[in-house]
Formats: sequence, structure tokens, C-alpha cells
Amino acid sequence: EFTIKLIRSILTNINSLSDYEIIITDNASHEHDYKMLTSSPLLIDPRIKIYRNEINNGFSGGNMDGYNKSSGEYLLFINNDCECKNDVLQPLIKFIQDNDTAGLLTGKVIGLDGNYSGTHKLFPCLSRSLLGNEFGRWISKTKFISPKERITKPTKVQVVTGAFMFFKRSLFEEIDGFDTHFFLYCEEEDISKRVWDHGKEVYVLPEPEIVHEHGASTKENRISLRNEFYISYKKLIFKHYSRPYALIMLALIS
Repeated sequence: EFTIKLIRSILTNINSLSDYEIIITDNASHEHDYKMLTSSPLLIDPRIKIYRNEINNGFSGGNMDGYNKSSGEYLLFINNDCECKNDVLQPLIKFIQDNDTAGLLTGKVIGLDGNYSGTHKLFPCLSRSLLGNEFGRWISKTKFISPKERITKPTKVQVVTGAFMFFKRSLFEEIDGFDTHFFLYCEEEDISKRVWDHGKEVYVLPEPEIVHEHGASTKENRISLRNEFYISYKKLIFKHYSRPYALIMLALIS
């Protein structure tokens, strides 16, 4: 139901002059969900292709499966529990064409209640782990805007939401795409940091507007999800920090 709602919002809002394809990765869903999706009249549109995995390859793996089936110059990865509220493609394409330093973009993400919701955040670091988020935001405020602030103009951020990520294909390939070692969680921190490390910038644009029903596609056992987060977090900090630094950070959340 979420996927069909997303597809309908894309077909309704994206300018018909835009040359695009919609690629759906079915990550080993239940049979009745797959049948419901494939029987939708929306899938008659020739721009829509669906590929089904025999096993759940996770967030990164599923996105990479979709990427490997794609052919576009630009790549927009969007969670199935999102809806486009306007033509999200045009401002993203225009901005990345006009700004050579831009590598990864997202839009304005709002929750079902209409409130600004989780569009961007800061990369985990020891100072915030030891002294708290407020201190970390204070020392970083000259470089990156606080995740609590609403964005009204194109703004550089450290990490964007994984629910809505836009790349130029060439850059995505240069940084080797999503790291499939991350099954769920921390993928956006990892790939945002790799974009910055590659010499490109990460932005939030206020014009593209998305409604995101957070967690709608992961309504499972909360304990297992929490464990999955800790597994991914451990992979993230050991990948991007020295072992002593990472061990201290890991100890602080244990």
C-alpha cells in the first residue's frame, strides 16, 4: 500500500516532460504484498519496472539492486513510505547542474503531522558522545546548521536522511555507491561522509517536499531493530575512525 501510494504521488507530481524511470526493488516481501503491488493498474505505465529479490538484501543492498537496473544520468533513492508533494525532480536537477561542488542532495522532509522531520543530522563524534548533542551543535554551528532548524534556502549539511537521496550517477559510481555491509541503519551517515571525503558537498533544498511516515516499512520487533542499529553503528565508527577512537565511542553507547 505504501509503495503504490508513493508511485501515485510520483506520477501525479513529476512533470510529464521529465524523462524518468521508476525502479522498484521488492526485497523478498510476502507473496500477497507482491501480488497486490504487481496487480496495481499503476504498473501498466511502461516507465515502471519491478524486480523481486529472493532474500531481503537490506536497505543498501536493495538500493544497489535498483541502481544496477537503472540507466539514468541522475539517481533518486526514496523510501517506499514517502510521498512526493510536488515536482521534486526539477529543483534537484537544476541545483546539481548549476553547482559543480554539489554531490548529494535531499529535500524538505515532513512527518504525517506536518512538522519538519529528520531531514538532516550530524555525523557521530566523540565530543557529542561525551558532552552531549547541544555542545556538539554549538561547536559545529559555524560549519553546519543545527538539525533542529528549518531550512529555507539551499544549505550545506553533514548528513542527509536516507529516505530521500539524490545523486548525479557519475559521482555515485565514483564513491562506489551504498556500502552493502550496512543492512539497516547508518547508511546515510556512511555515504554522506564519503561524499564529503570525495571533495563534494551535501545539501538540503527547501523546494522538493516529501512526506515520510517514519518506520512504516520497518514495523518489526523493536529489540531486533535496536540490535541492528548497534551492529551498523559499530561498523560505521570502525570504518571511519581509528580503533582507539572507535572503541571509546562504542563504550559510550554500550
